Amino acid sequence: MGNRNRSNVLLVEILIAVLFFMLSATVLVRVFVTARNMTVRAGVETQALADAQNVADTLYAADDPDAALTDMGFQLYHGAWTRATDDYTLYVESAEEPAEAGAYWKGSVRAFYRNRSADQVRQEDEELFALPCTRYREVRA
Repeated sequence: MGNRNRSNVLLVEILIAVLFFMLSATVLVRVFVTARNMTVRAGVETQALADAQNVADTLYAADDPDAALTDMGFQLYHGAWTRATDDYTLYVESAEEPAEAGAYWKGSVRAFYRNRSADQVRQEDEELFALPCTRYREVRA
């Protein structure tokens, strides 16, 4: 009888060890998935920032911002210029204020991360950053 109790105790001990390793494996898989998602998001954010800086520089140098945005592939949608990629969306909003000798153009380039995984289909896009850009244009007489 005593030998049978020892076998049951050993079996329970092995079962506890297996459960512990299963729990550890589950936690490690979640950690690695989270790390991969963070890496992918950081790559998208870097790409979006480079793209937004390019747009801001082009707008700063352009005499006609609307034509420049059209040439860069933006479309006017509800008062804001929009260009979407698979991973992020860029929005450009602008306004021009008249001044004594010209016009003061103010704009911002905003980037949004596209949340489109299976469990986030109905979730809104998350804003990554907003990059302001301004320019004073003189009126030549």
